[in-house]
Amino acid sequence: MSRTSRKDLSDAAAARPARAATRSDPARPPAGSRRRSILQAVAVAAALATYSAAACAAGPTLLRFAYPNPPNTVQYTEMIQGWTQKVNKEADGAFHIQVFVGNSLVDMHSAFDRVQNGIADIAFCVLGPVSSQFPQTQVATLPGVARNAHDAGLALQRLYDENIIANEWKRVKPLAFIIYPDLTFHTAPMVKTLADMKGLKLSVQGRIAGETLEALGGVPISLPLDELYEALQRGTIQGTTLGWPGVTGYKLTDIVRHHLLEPYGAVEAAIIMNNATYARLSPQAKHVIDVNSGTFFTTWFNKFVDGTTRQAIDDIRHMKDQTVTPLSPDQEAMWMARIQPVIAAWEKRTPDGARVLAAFRKEVAAISSGS
Repeated sequence: MSRTSRKDLSDAAAARPARAATRSDPARPPAGSRRRSILQAVAVAAALATYSAAACAAGPTLLRFAYPNPPNTVQYTEMIQGWTQKVNKEADGAFHIQVFVGNSLVDMHSAFDRVQNGIADIAFCVLGPVSSQFPQTQVATLPGVARNAHDAGLALQRLYDENIIANEWKRVKPLAFIIYPDLTFHTAPMVKTLADMKGLKLSVQGRIAGETLEALGGVPISLPLDELYEALQRGTIQGTTLGWPGVTGYKLTDIVRHHLLEPYGAVEAAIIMNNATYARLSPQAKHVIDVNSGTFFTTWFNKFVDGTTRQAIDDIRHMKDQTVTPLSPDQEAMWMARIQPVIAAWEKRTPDGARVLAAFRKEVAAISSGS
């Protein structure tokens, strides 16, 4: 798997593409990268100073919720703000959650570490950058195991509640599991067959997506989302492996005009909370967090994701010069046959992989049937 950034990279909610320097020398980041690091450090210091001043003032306990995306997205207004406002109202002064948007407190790569270390109390965390720490949780990203966010997210929540994957989550408290399904191929050249995939350089977000693409004959290139637009413009990549809302949100349809309908994987995220922060809360405050997390929050968030996915597919279908192409039944069977070794390899290298996959599939089937 080709690497131009980190080993495992993230997918995220829709946001405008931002220009960013590509790291050509992994041993020495370019000047632009160093400047971004310095600016982010300054932003974090400023955010913490603001927090410290607020914490010292009279008032409820302040909890810092880091959302490393811009605020001009539907996901932010409907889910992040919606959940925060609901919880703050029910807390009734026991605590107050303040959202820090963009990279002011964390970025996509540092969210997990900074919640674990207490720099942020809560964060939206894409699991791509830390997927090696959550091998069992990655079951929901395998191609063909689930068709929508609701079923996959709720199945993952049940595996956590049943202590099947809970051992991976001792360092932080997961408040919700979020699945971005329908991970498929959006390309500059049209793709209808396996032969069309051969040699295509596509961006991927994580190990399983890269292995899936390789199995289908493509060349995976790991790139952060905010570099995709520029990489497509330069011709560094010929397309991307991404969920539908990300394609419209990052305005990639300016360049990639052909889209496969069939899904070949998913990307995971979670809303996570610092363990010590939760432990310090009063019983009343803990109850407010508890009733607004777990199955409730996972279900709410993933229903939202399913809705935005359907909307994005419909929007692209109605865009000028865009094609949304389903595979023929014969081609779909050939593609799935190529992908089976990816699933088998995951089972083999993952602790209790076969048991986790069987449990996940059982939960998906039960949820799909209404139980």
